[in-house]
Amino acid sequence: MASLQLPLISPIPQLVHATTPDSANKSLLFVDFVGLYCKSKRTRRRIGVTSSFSSSLSRFANKKKSSCPVNATLSVDRRNISPPSPPPPPPDLKPKVANLEDIISERGACGVGFIANLENKPSHAIVKDALSALGCMEHRGGCGADNDSGDGSGLMTSIPWELFDKWAESEGIGSFDKLHTGVGMIFFPQDDILMKEAKEVIVNIFKQEGLEVLGWRPVPVNTSVVGFNAKETMPNIEQVFVRVIKEENVDDIERELYICRKLIERAANSKSWGDELYFCSLSNQTIVYKGMLRSEVLRLFYYDLQNDIYKSPFAIYHRRYSTNTSPRWPLAQPMRFLGHNGEINTIQGNLNWMQSREASLKSSVWHGRENEIRPYGNPKASDSANLDRAAELLIRSGRTPEQALMILVPEAYKNHPTLTIKYPEVVDFYDYYKGQMEAWDGPALLLFSDGKTVGACLDRNGLRPARYWRTIDNFRLCCIREKNLSL
Repeated sequence: MASLQLPLISPIPQLVHATTPDSANKSLLFVDFVGLYCKSKRTRRRIGVTSSFSSSLSRFANKKKSSCPVNATLSVDRRNISPPSPPPPPPDLKPKVANLEDIISERGACGVGFIANLENKPSHAIVKDALSALGCMEHRGGCGADNDSGDGSGLMTSIPWELFDKWAESEGIGSFDKLHTGVGMIFFPQDDILMKEAKEVIVNIFKQEGLEVLGWRPVPVNTSVVGFNAKETMPNIEQVFVRVIKEENVDDIERELYICRKLIERAANSKSWGDELYFCSLSNQTIVYKGMLRSEVLRLFYYDLQNDIYKSPFAIYHRRYSTNTSPRWPLAQPMRFLGHNGEINTIQGNLNWMQSREASLKSSVWHGRENEIRPYGNPKASDSANLDRAAELLIRSGRTPEQALMILVPEAYKNHPTLTIKYPEVVDFYDYYKGQMEAWDGPALLLFSDGKTVGACLDRNGLRPARYWRTIDNFRLCCIREKNLSL
């Protein structure tokens, strides 16, 4: 796992041990990094390390092709003179069921990456470069039959307070108190009457929890760039601004917003429009702009992203290739915390175990309110969405993002010579938590941020490699699935 602490870098030795030049076993790299984008006239330096991935490919390429029983059978059936073909059978009018093996064999890989300023200085250039990189990842995602409805794309950044302050002043609200204000990015039902009903539920929950709704902002969008299929299910998109009065600590504010969101989701479940209400984000630190869009048109769809005063010190971008679930607006990524490239093959077992442990999960930070934030998983959501929910639960319960990812996606630590000798405490960490949380296994490149830390990690087998570039003056860092920025 590699993580970037904003504004300072706080390396975690046990997580970056294998990237050091004196590593005892370079085949045990946890992350394969290579390079970053930087502006012209700025010195660049490639600081990556070699990966065993390319050498593995060469070994496979040099292997002698083995015989295949299927090919042998086909060769027997080949004749110099073929008999007359029989007449075609009558059409089968019964609906055909997809072959399970065909479904299981369908695999793909999303496009994902992040760009961050190492000095924690927000700028529109970060957002612009992230959108440019996202646009180059169109080939990594899926598209509908109309050739215009994407499986999903999105961007996570810090909250653009300058942009929102300008809107608030025009509405007579005044500048926001950045420490005590949460911003929610919400997908509402298409029907205006149902949206009004959903807003009433949201306002009542916030009021019940002692939060004050400051205003609603319809997000300006360009619907002409949305594909036909995506437009049929396109939600109403609005932002809500709420004041958290009783908390002073950022983590406590985030936890209060998390509780409110869970209560709203529970209340919505009993409504006819419950499945049409979705919080892309509700946070004091981050915001997510996403949709069932192609990566090239995300910037064109959201006018906010084109605004020069939309500034952020980091940006996580994602282009979705839907493998396990059908494309839907809420399933576009990044999620509230993670951008996931890959899939979780153990998802059913993970959900079952989380459900079985719900009654026993306790933490002092919740002050006895654990029942109010259940359920922790959602079988209707994608594997990525459920992994995000699990990570969010651990972080809001007091874990750091690095700890949460180590618990959920542990590395291959058994018989690891470097860990065993140099970092036995890491082995103890994994041994302790393996009985409390089963590994969420599968090919995975995970980019994450809670607004204070941005980082990346791989699955234990390193099946979704990543690379990074970093300017020699420590000005900018970029972690990417594949090179997609001009150097």
